[in-house]
Amino acid sequence: MTRFAPFPRDFYIPKGSVKIADRNSDGVVYVYRSAKDRPAAMALHGEAVKPDWHHSFANEATREHKIRAHFEGRQRAASWPAEHRAERKQPHGFEVGHILYASWGYEQTNIDFYQVTRIIGAHTVEVREVSQIAADTGNEPWMTGKCLPKPDGFTGEPLRRRVNGRSKTVRIDKVRTAFLWDGRPINWTGYA
Repeated sequence: MTRFAPFPRDFYIPKGSVKIADRNSDGVVYVYRSAKDRPAAMALHGEAVKPDWHHSFANEATREHKIRAHFEGRQRAASWPAEHRAERKQPHGFEVGHILYASWGYEQTNIDFYQVTRIIGAHTVEVREVSQIAADTGNEPWMTGKCLPKPDGFTGEPLRRRVNGRSKTVRIDKVRTAFLWDGRPINWTGYA
């Protein structure tokens, strides 16, 4: 089977258009008049070959608004990685004794509780799984309930985990992410 090479960027750029490049981002817009003599524009970013959008507009003001929004969006996209990287590296604020919970499962909701047992630097903690106690009120539907952690009732080995400073979470494994517990009973469900 023969595979065709993608079209180059110049293929998509309208003939006779005027290029407008944003100084603060990688956004580029080509403005022109459409076949129906309406204001039109096509936007690209970075090394992208296909356009982000390609529209005709009712008037010049609408086109200018869309172009401004595109450039602002590209500026936000450019600053996003650095901002979120800095947020993730902020100190976590966890203390020894804090309780975390992980809610996970497929067709059922499993709850695991963890207790912070040691602070290892600004971005790492040691957690241990703790047992749970039932907090059912007796009027829950079938195969559901509520549970609370049992502090210092350790059931698992110590786990050394990195804390995401942005979301204040601890990734236990591929399935479970633990969040800071707010003190209220947590709902669980079962499956027969």
